[in-house]
Amino acid sequence: MFEYLNGVIKIKKPEYLAVDVNGVGYRVYITLKTYDQVQVGEKKELYIYNVIKEDAFKLVGFLQERERVLFEMLIGISGIGLSLALSIMSTFSIDNIREIVLTEDFKTLKRVPKLGEKKSKQIIIDLNNKIKTLNLMSMEDPSGDMLNNAIEEELYMALDSLGYSKKEIDSMISKDELNSYSTLEEAIKGVLKKIQLRG
Repeated sequence: MFEYLNGVIKIKKPEYLAVDVNGVGYRVYITLKTYDQVQVGEKKELYIYNVIKEDAFKLVGFLQERERVLFEMLIGISGIGLSLALSIMSTFSIDNIREIVLTEDFKTLKRVPKLGEKKSKQIIIDLNNKIKTLNLMSMEDPSGDMLNNAIEEELYMALDSLGYSKKEIDSMISKDELNSYSTLEEAIKGVLKKIQLRG
């Protein structure tokens, strides 16, 4: 399992890159937006999503971790596979997708090839349940406090992986408390301490 690859771009094609890491070439599938942002010969770090199936093992790479998070959300939706998820992210930025979800604009979303009205509506419904994370992944930050947004996003994801619901997390930590933390580690310690006191 790969978390990231840091290597030199040896081959660049619209659908994939060949990345040389210490003499080993890895084929990494990408979006068109990533294709536009890399050049052959330069060194890049790519966040990797591992696609493991009985008959295949593929690597999908992203320049930003938040792109990988969105990709994971998309392929978690019934009927959305690797190719379709990459097509969606090649067509729209995270901010575009966030706006589409907020406005329930399935007509714009279905411009993606092979994405009909039914699947477009399903994507909007599924992502709407995760709109908080999508909002935090947005490059726009009205409050100007990107650090707190990043800590909050990571904290929710960490506690969610432990089985806590959003409602439970909200009851354990207030916005003011969250803003008082300068690192994710501090935030997690604060919440775990509250959980122990409750127990």
